[in-house]
Amino acid sequence: MFGRGRKEELLTSVESFWPEESLQDYVEAVLASIERNQEFSTETRMRRLDGTIFDAHFTLRYASEDEQRELAGVIDITARKQAFLALEKSEQRYRHLFHNMPVALWQLNAEPLIATFKELRGQGVGDLSTYIDDHPEFLSNAIGALMVEEVNDYTVQLFGARTRQELLGPTHWTWAKSIDTFRRAMESRWRGEELFQETTKLVTRDGRVINALFTAARPQTIEGLPISLISVLDLTEQVRAEEELQRVRADFAHAARISMLGELTASVAHEVNQPLAAIAAGGEASLRWLARPTPDVDEVQELTKGMVADARRASEIIARIRAVATRRAPEPILLSLDDVIGEALLFLRHEVESRGVAVSHFSALGPQKVLADRTQLQQVVVNLAVNAMQAMAQAESKKRNLTIRTVAPDPTRLRRSVEDSGPGIEPRHETRLFDSFFSTKDGGMGMGLRICRSVIEAHGGRIEADNGSSHGGARFFFTLPVASA
Repeated sequence: MFGRGRKEELLTSVESFWPEESLQDYVEAVLASIERNQEFSTETRMRRLDGTIFDAHFTLRYASEDEQRELAGVIDITARKQAFLALEKSEQRYRHLFHNMPVALWQLNAEPLIATFKELRGQGVGDLSTYIDDHPEFLSNAIGALMVEEVNDYTVQLFGARTRQELLGPTHWTWAKSIDTFRRAMESRWRGEELFQETTKLVTRDGRVINALFTAARPQTIEGLPISLISVLDLTEQVRAEEELQRVRADFAHAARISMLGELTASVAHEVNQPLAAIAAGGEASLRWLARPTPDVDEVQELTKGMVADARRASEIIARIRAVATRRAPEPILLSLDDVIGEALLFLRHEVESRGVAVSHFSALGPQKVLADRTQLQQVVVNLAVNAMQAMAQAESKKRNLTIRTVAPDPTRLRRSVEDSGPGIEPRHETRLFDSFFSTKDGGMGMGLRICRSVIEAHGGRIEADNGSSHGGARFFFTLPVASA
């Protein structure tokens, strides 16, 4: 320990092993010897024979009360001191990062909760979700068992606290709007997952409700360290911006529907005129039957029933047109995708006939439905069908075929495609078709396909295009999740 040398070199004055920085420790050791203390112990710095300094644990004690000899012990603790300093430095770095990160951080002591989990497992509980259903008080108890031990400066600011102390302890106050998130976090910990993350709403100390990305990180599994590190990323402004963007998109979609109605004025007039013309014809026939010397009441009754049916049909057409023209919030309901397509084709019947387009509609086999807004899906179908008819007309295609088919590629999805016999999509346009303000039509707004994509994505689906039409033209297709899935 003191270096290799002759025994005589070690039998030298004791003070030679004490460097100047440790003279005070040497003095205290001498005083302890004079006072005949039973044992003296200190951590100090000592010198080897070669002059190098090392950290040491020095002890001094008498061999016995009757003897005058003293026993000195020296243990080299350099490695231990270095390890401790490294640990201390690491902890300081962690605390610096913890307190200065621009994200709200909580450090929780989960030891009481872990003890509760172990107790439940000992009682034979295997499914925590079922246990919570049977014991609703568990969640409140679990919140009380998770104690916030430390928070960083950003947490104090984000949660509107006056002091750090206001945020320490249990956190019942923050879960008022998101107890389901807390439940899922508990179930995640029960399963031994090291990370849980969810977008949720949290209540602040000053009563605000913020949108946040909540993340719980556990250093080890349930049987490990009783520490959880919680991070809360404020998404309030992002959510507000997304809502504003959605509002702008809705305004564009509404404008596009109004524009579409303008383009389809002839179809709208044709659809309304058909039942009105039938009502007029029925009324005239009824008058003739009534004007006979012997009125045929039965015939008039049948004609009247037909007139009532035609009046209802006209009312339904006007209601559909009003729904398209009205700006309102989306109303998701269970829908048959083929029913929506059928309604859109009825709306486009005059347009189809006037352009000489042969339309085929192949329905999906099965009762699958989607959860969607009827008007928005109708807008997508009408947009894609009108685009296909305009492309065929612009290319002066001799055969104008339009096929709309619905298939179920798997039990969780429905896919609907619109295939035409037009010129297809130019390769240089493929990547830009759904961009805002991009159009291949003269005078086009370039918003129709962009709105279609927004609508489909808002319903959890995806829209794409290629030249895979069975008629040799373009194919536009979108997928939507089946409601039962």
